[in-house]
Amino acid sequence: MAHTTSTLKACNDTARGERSVTRKHNTDNSMRIKNHKTQHNSSEISAPSPSKGSHWQVESGCELLSFLVAKLPQQSGTSIKNQLKHGCIRVNEEIVTKHNHALNAGDFVCVVSQRESKYGLNHPKLRIMFEDDYLIVVEKGSGLHSVDTTGKGVENACGLLESYIRRRSPQKRIYVVHRLDRDTSGVMLFAKCREAQNRLVADWNERVSERRYIAVAEGLFEPKAGTIDTYLYEDAHKVVHSTNDPNRGLRAITHYQVIEAHEDLSLLALELETGRTNQIRVHLQSIGHPVVGDLKYGATDNRIGRLALHAETICFRHPITQKMMKFESPVPVEFGEIMRDER
Repeated sequence: MAHTTSTLKACNDTARGERSVTRKHNTDNSMRIKNHKTQHNSSEISAPSPSKGSHWQVESGCELLSFLVAKLPQQSGTSIKNQLKHGCIRVNEEIVTKHNHALNAGDFVCVVSQRESKYGLNHPKLRIMFEDDYLIVVEKGSGLHSVDTTGKGVENACGLLESYIRRRSPQKRIYVVHRLDRDTSGVMLFAKCREAQNRLVADWNERVSERRYIAVAEGLFEPKAGTIDTYLYEDAHKVVHSTNDPNRGLRAITHYQVIEAHEDLSLLALELETGRTNQIRVHLQSIGHPVVGDLKYGATDNRIGRLALHAETICFRHPITQKMMKFESPVPVEFGEIMRDER
């Protein structure tokens, strides 16, 4: 699909073309381990320029995490993984986020502060996964609002990102494309210009080819896979309800698949055909299996102290470059821990 120069200019007068997406994400969770090996030709790698952080040259091949544990004995494995997550570890001047990244003899490893990391946004509940001239893809933590709908100035992802980009370009702003509930964690995207926002919103169902969520729900499912197809409406108290009456609400379709089940809990993968407010939470409540921690929608189990719902994957066609892009956020460790507790 062709785009005129004026269209691109509407997004960013200084756009410098497409940037490739190489960021992938891993998790220790045994349910979805993925191995991405990266090879480096050490004969083509020169020593990095001096850095304010610590840096070493690798003497023999090993995994990145074991190397860092040996070099940083004063830090816990959790602390090191947190630095990986926030883009503070570089291998041969490339940011690496995978703890099992394979190191080769001759590689250079550097640890920098979060202020020196790739994007410069330092917040415990918001991490930038990708940014170009038109989009920002982020990983949002549970408890952080996507936007401020209260009018009370509550901290929110959109506001944090707007402050971040205005440090470089005071006239810039962030445009909302979709939202995650405050207590849902995971991957979401924002636009950096009106044109990108308009294209994404107008063609959302056509542009987004995959939206996968992971949840821990109460009870055991039968059947193990299925589709929930109802109509949702919101009452005066901001509580969403499910009905089979098409005259009372908007159609909502959720597909689910049980990944693992033990005792009275089920780990689910869910995919959406629609994106209604509280859709997954209300749909699971409607079939008698509320999301763990969802006290608003009937949960009795709150053992992890948060909503056990996570936006794991989004795959979409870029609104300007038309490239297919896929981003994944690791499943929170608490989800795996409570499933293991049930074995």
